[in-house]
Amino acid sequence: MNAASLTEKLFDAFARRDAAAAAAMIADDAVWRFPGKKGALAGDHQGREAIFAFLFKVIELTGGTFASERVALAGDEHRAFLHFIGRAERGGKQLDNPTCLMLVFSGGKLVEAREWVWDLDHVEDFWS
Repeated sequence: MNAASLTEKLFDAFARRDAAAAAAMIADDAVWRFPGKKGALAGDHQGREAIFAFLFKVIELTGGTFASERVALAGDEHRAFLHFIGRAERGGKQLDNPTCLMLVFSGGKLVEAREWVWDLDHVEDFWS
């Protein structure tokens, strides 16, 4: 299965809130890199547990309003690039954020996710 297919499978598990299926697709030592220096989510989230904590924090901080709209997905055997728009509300602020997410897989498991955002100032303000 190529990285684009694995990405679809992983995000389907997230959408179904199937933590067991998602966890089975994430390496124990995987890392999720979120941009910025001052936002509540900024930095590297190392390990499966930290990645889940990061993702749950997104839900918690937005009161469950976070949603993503997939724009494009492409990949090869090991890397996928997902272009999506993240939207949420938090403390009277609106997030409308074009994002590129690179996902790296090895042995069918996610080993690295790295996000790039269109407007880092907007994103850091929203998560601060």
